[in-house]
Amino acid sequence: MEPFAVAHESAVCLANLVQDDGRFRYRYRLGSSRELDGYNVLRHAGAIWALLDVYRETEDPLLLKAGQRAITYLLDAYLRFYRDYRYACICEENKIKLGGNALAILALVSLYEFTKERFLLGLAEQLASYMLAERTTQGDFVHKRYFRSGKVSSFRSSYYTGEALFALVYLADVTADRQWLAAAETIEDRLAAQNYGVAEQSHWMLYFLEAFARHAFVPAYIDHAVRIGRHILDHPDYLSWRRSTPVACRTEGLLALLRLPETVGIDEDLRHNAWRQVRENLERQLSFRREDGSFIRGGDDGRSEEVRIDYLQHNISSFLHFGRLAGRW
Repeated sequence: MEPFAVAHESAVCLANLVQDDGRFRYRYRLGSSRELDGYNVLRHAGAIWALLDVYRETEDPLLLKAGQRAITYLLDAYLRFYRDYRYACICEENKIKLGGNALAILALVSLYEFTKERFLLGLAEQLASYMLAERTTQGDFVHKRYFRSGKVSSFRSSYYTGEALFALVYLADVTADRQWLAAAETIEDRLAAQNYGVAEQSHWMLYFLEAFARHAFVPAYIDHAVRIGRHILDHPDYLSWRRSTPVACRTEGLLALLRLPETVGIDEDLRHNAWRQVRENLERQLSFRREDGSFIRGGDDGRSEEVRIDYLQHNISSFLHFGRLAGRW
């Protein structure tokens, strides 16, 4: 099936999960009308970004309207200001998670690109200001803080730092404000030397490194991206899990690696192998797709027929980004 058609049909499915108040029908078993327990604001924001990314290609008004409702709910239910009106944060059940701010920035900036409502960009900048205030002496970020007490949690996510760095570059792309790039560069200088995100096969770090490369060529950063990409290719353990989202995330990461310009000198064999793996992954991902455009979890267990908005998000993004890149190959 044509990749843009897959992405669009699944985005329509995701848009139809946005209820009148902007809350997603977050998680359910395929064929059941009953919504399962749980909600995660990070996935809410990430799903908006995927919706609006497809809108960029299709200009389908259903996707834009769903994204606008979902952003309204995001801001109404989760936006707070931490100790200072300049530091906006996404707070869920008294917890501020770095990834929540990062993915909310992606959603807000995406919508701003279409509506040009300065309010959205201002909020994104305030969310980014909070993230910069959360930098640590080790050169990374605080990943989780309790809103009321201010206490820092020991929790660390494998994804939050990559999400935050990508969000900073995404914001810089639109605002042309180099403070966001400078902050990302300072953090990446340390992370590259630490092999950060390599063992985790972080697709978010690859999103960031590809986006940064459009601003400046830094050989150490390209090498960092190559190490993550090679780890994905050399350690395909995720395939044995037989779940849709781990495959989709690696597809997203490899596509970000392939978007790096040929002039940066990435080995041609690596490009060839990454392209082959992407095609194989997408074929696997289609086995999780259902007639209504949804993607199930998979995994050959009791949750295999479960649908959740992030399963849609990552599969949508991988097919969309493949469609954009395929014309170059």
